[in-house]
This record gives sequence, structure tokens and C-alpha cells, in this order.
Amino acid sequence: MTEKPADEATSGRERTLDAAESCLQRFGLAKTTIEDVAQASALSRATIYRQFGNRDGLLLALATRDAERTAADAEFFLQQFDDVGSWIIEGMMFCLREIPKRPVLSQFLAPQELGAASRMLLTSDRMLAIGAEILRPMFEPARREGLLQRDLELDSLIEWVLRILMSFLAVSGPPSRTEEDLRELLRAMLLPAVLVGGGRSSPIA
Repeated sequence: MTEKPADEATSGRERTLDAAESCLQRFGLAKTTIEDVAQASALSRATIYRQFGNRDGLLLALATRDAERTAADAEFFLQQFDDVGSWIIEGMMFCLREIPKRPVLSQFLAPQELGAASRMLLTSDRMLAIGAEILRPMFEPARREGLLQRDLELDSLIEWVLRILMSFLAVSGPPSRTEEDLRELLRAMLLPAVLVGGGRSSPIA
């Protein structure tokens, strides 16, 4: 059987993902099915199974696409900061502000979906790799300059940060807590665990 050209295969996947995103907005994460996506994309269920393996594979690919777009926006946003501590804290704040606005990630990280969705996201090598793509540029200079806590593993840090984000997204905290209060909480609790000296004025190389 002749294989489809790579660009044609990619466009076919994107068509399916666009249809899946539409279904997610209409039906929610728990109720979206392969049948729904097949009808929305005018593709057969067999085609979608060949593309993504199963429903979880399709939904994970959809979350990955939205996460990659969010990561690109976060990296652009963080260019205005020039020290490691600000990159970490403002990166977290960006995610906490922006993820609830994102068409797919907001569905995955909604409180009622968080149990099943978090198991899917935290066991995905690709989602962890996206986290690494965001975090590595800010942490590698700190590692070279000796600013990271000794024996801190980047992969473990990424998983830890993702878990913290999921926790705050699921339960925002006291209604009286302002954005600045949350920023200071993250500075007090997160930076000392990651950076020598708390990272308040550690420049990015």
C-alpha cells in the first residue's frame, strides 16, 4: 500500500484535531467520543483509530497541541524578564492566568475532570517534554552558574511544577487572595526549594 505524503498525513491529523476540539467545546471531555469526532470531521472511525490509536491518544494529541501553543506564548511573554526567579514565578503566573482561557487545556484542567485528565497528562512523555521545552532555557543558565539547588533533576522539577499548577487550577484558594498574594506565596515556597538564595536577583546568562 502506498503511504500518504507527510504533509498530507499531517493535514489529515490536523483536520481530526480541529474536529475533536470542536466536539470538546460542545460535549465536554467526559462525553466526547470517537463517533462524535468522526461525524464532525467526515472521517471514518477506522481512520481516526489509525491516526491516534484510541480515544485517549486522540485527546492527548489535542492537549499536546494546545500545550505547545501555550508554551510558545509563555516563552514570548517571559522575554521581558531577565532573572531566573522572575522567569519561574511569572511563568507560573502566566500559566495560571492563561490555561483557564485555552480551548482545550481548560477542559482538561477543569476541577470536575482533573482526576482522569491529570493521569493522562502526567503519564505522557510528550507533555513532560513540552514542560522541559519551557523550563530548560531558564534553568540551564542557572545550573551553569551554580544557582540551582544541588542534585535537582530537571525532569523531577517539571513534574513537580505541573502538579503544583494542577493543584492551583483545581482549587484557586481563598477568595481574598490577590494575584500579588499568590505571586508572593510562590516566591516564598517555590524559589527556596529550587534556587540557591531564593533567586530574587539571579540574572539569566
